[in-house]
Amino acid sequence: MSKKIGELRPSQFITTFGPGSIVDLPDYSVIMGGIDKWDSFDVSKSKTIEENRLKKKLGIQQIKAIPISDSKEFGTIPAYRFPEYHVCPKCRKIGKYCGREFVEEEGVLYCKNPDAEGEPCNKIKTHPVRFIVTCKKGHINDFPWGMYVHKKGKYDPKSCKLYLLDEGETGSLKDLVVYCKTCNQKRSVSEAFTNNKILGKCSGRRPWLRDFEKDCENDKELLLRGASNIYFSSIESSIVIPKALQQEGIEGFIKDNIDFSDEELISDRRVFDSVMKRDPDIMRLGLDKVWDIVQKLRTKSEGEDVDLRTPEYHALLTEHHNYEEIDFETEPEVVPDRFKEYISDLVRVKRLKEVMVLKGFTRIHPLPDLTARLSGETNNSSDDNQSGNDQVELAPLSSSPQPFLPGVETYGEGIFLTINQEKLKDWEENHKDYGAGMATAHKKIYLERKVPENEIPAFPGLRYVLLHTLSHALIRELTMHSGYSSSALKERIYSDPEKEMAGILIYTATVDSEGSLGGLVELGTKDKFESILARTLSAAHYCSGDPQCAEKDVDILKDVNGAACHSCMLSAETSCEKSNRYLDRSLLVKTVANQKREFFDIE
Repeated sequence: MSKKIGELRPSQFITTFGPGSIVDLPDYSVIMGGIDKWDSFDVSKSKTIEENRLKKKLGIQQIKAIPISDSKEFGTIPAYRFPEYHVCPKCRKIGKYCGREFVEEEGVLYCKNPDAEGEPCNKIKTHPVRFIVTCKKGHINDFPWGMYVHKKGKYDPKSCKLYLLDEGETGSLKDLVVYCKTCNQKRSVSEAFTNNKILGKCSGRRPWLRDFEKDCENDKELLLRGASNIYFSSIESSIVIPKALQQEGIEGFIKDNIDFSDEELISDRRVFDSVMKRDPDIMRLGLDKVWDIVQKLRTKSEGEDVDLRTPEYHALLTEHHNYEEIDFETEPEVVPDRFKEYISDLVRVKRLKEVMVLKGFTRIHPLPDLTARLSGETNNSSDDNQSGNDQVELAPLSSSPQPFLPGVETYGEGIFLTINQEKLKDWEENHKDYGAGMATAHKKIYLERKVPENEIPAFPGLRYVLLHTLSHALIRELTMHSGYSSSALKERIYSDPEKEMAGILIYTATVDSEGSLGGLVELGTKDKFESILARTLSAAHYCSGDPQCAEKDVDILKDVNGAACHSCMLSAETSCEKSNRYLDRSLLVKTVANQKREFFDIE
């Protein structure tokens, strides 16, 4: 264990401050260490989160909760100083941690520059520099101050004295100038922003893993230390459902009782017999029979992706049963007579548990198909760290593959509803031309990101846009009556014409008590939900941005959004599973543009 320098909530670690992220502290900033740097004893004693569907999808043996400690002196998650360069706010001198320019006292760097203009610096506390360099593989390093200011000239770190001057004329980046007092060389920082070619190729440094990756051919890109695009976490999540609803028959039993992530166990018959003969339930079935089924399931699983949504959809529609020790409880409600033509099922989800697992991160841009992966709509490639294009790659959480990934359990409640399949199919058929137009806009977005055409994820479909828009409209209305903020509510869309799925789960799930106060599930009763849905549809008719908002059509679609803007449909990024895309209220109700493609034809 090492000295504690700060505190994070487990949910913060998964979503915002995971391995590779930069955390600002009062006296300096740090980069969070990889999971292979965690203390092995801390990992072993931390809680193991049981969610077999997620473990199978991610190909891991364990989901481990974030190690915690009651100690006020020692922490559990390692972190390393980054960036190493600091600057004095008084004399503007640049120096490196563990260098010769500044004096360190109890972890804090102080400037005692006797050469400062005017009065010499007398123990002035420094702060980290604002600029770092990174690349599309997730590598990150200090800005090369010495090499940058000297251009092609010789830089001697022992004799050169560097300063970051702020000329303060306009407040722009042009006012920030790197200056070498020894060589009398100057260069504006703005040049590096306008042309990243001058920074050269990436060094491959991975400070969160304490190593370098060889042969990185990407150009360095200059970013601000606190920029929002310096870290995009990649998360896989699922709603925990009872085992009784996950699998049926002997194959389901074997999947639940044999670790398919243990390659040696399922590929070596001698190891299999040695281990499984200790299990009386397996022995009762017969080792030969179980081995044959394991091989069949193993071959079958190699060519298919794990579907997280379909079992959840059917579990939410299954008749209520009191599952002991399972945080999953549903109660069907009667659909209001006014909406029976449009809504097939209404379910109050009194208890639910969501498991979120951090599997990697990106820098500069999120993965182009990140939301599709989170929704389980695309097959994972053999190398999940590849994004399939030259834009960004999923950076690893460890130097070598680990048998576990960090996760967090959140608890909450929700409301689930499904759309009438017959009416939905007729509506889709009548408006397939508009769906084709949205599919073209979807394709255009990925082509603009230079994603190869054969690797563009499929358009989720017009029914998804309808369900997604209804979800956002409901979240806005539920926020007004449930007592939860809009950022506390989440959506989970179940859309698949082939599997006849058309449902919406709006839920709240947090690690603290806010996730189970009952304010949301109470609004799922017949009378209250009738009022909620009526107000939702009424509010969607108009937007303060009309007529400009409502007049969007296929030929002018942007971000695959039709009639949708911040005033009417867009919600908090934490609530939306598609980054506020695939929204169009003209599919929901009649707007001022009267495009005549609304699903809810209710006056």
